[in-house]
Amino acid sequence: MNLSKLVFKFTIAFSIALSAIACSSKNTDKKQADGEDSVASAIPNESELISISDTIYNGLTFKVYADDKLDNKYHTIYLQVKDKDGKPYNSSSLDYYPQMDMGMMKHGAPFEHPIALGEGWYQGPMVFIMADIPDMGPGWHLYTILEKEGKKDTIAIKLPVSAAKTTRTMSSGTRDDSRVFVSNLLPDTLKQGKHPIKFLLNKMEAHHFPALDGYRIKLATNMSSMGHGSSGNKDAEAIGNGYYQGEVNFSMAGQWEIIVELWKDGKKANQDDIKYHVQVTK
Repeated sequence: MNLSKLVFKFTIAFSIALSAIACSSKNTDKKQADGEDSVASAIPNESELISISDTIYNGLTFKVYADDKLDNKYHTIYLQVKDKDGKPYNSSSLDYYPQMDMGMMKHGAPFEHPIALGEGWYQGPMVFIMADIPDMGPGWHLYTILEKEGKKDTIAIKLPVSAAKTTRTMSSGTRDDSRVFVSNLLPDTLKQGKHPIKFLLNKMEAHHFPALDGYRIKLATNMSSMGHGSSGNKDAEAIGNGYYQGEVNFSMAGQWEIIVELWKDGKKANQDDIKYHVQVTK
């Protein structure tokens, strides 16, 4: 690939990642958030998870699982660690964080530090703010930090992240908090009727993405093919650690649009349009 094409692809990728993202050689974000979705109630059933990646380092086997195939939105990540004899490896010091390596730049993403579930399992949510881009560096990795026998090691585990079919994480400039990322936790398809709706709001602060409270997320629905919205929607209120919860009503089957506005101190704060699409079935 010649230099002009490489520069062009980098420019496009940089726009996708948002030119405002401050990049660093290593994301050392130590954000601590214990939102409702981060709390695990049981050790996961491996057969119900999607196998993502694995590697072996210093006699330990690391396997990454997720709630689904990874794309650029909110996911719950599971890490399973076993020793050379296949026994669970439990560590109170294990930590991890995501990092995107685009070759000419690196940046992190919103995430929560993992919770040790026991039997060698660790779990934590993270938001991939962009997809891997061919010919633009190694892409996303899960950097796992582990202290063993008094020595601290960092293991980079490749995470393949594709482009989401339906956008679930969007960004906007704001009046008070610079650029923020708004992750909608709804699935792409839902049944007709009322549904709880959750969001995760993160502020972009250099290469850190701290959880952001103090907002009200106003919701409206629109079914453009029929020229109407729906009643019974409830704005999403903060429930702590960057999570917000409300209710949305889809009164009939078809393609719906959720229109989101961020409000703070009684004023609209988002500077860019934030809209999500949902396919509703009977």
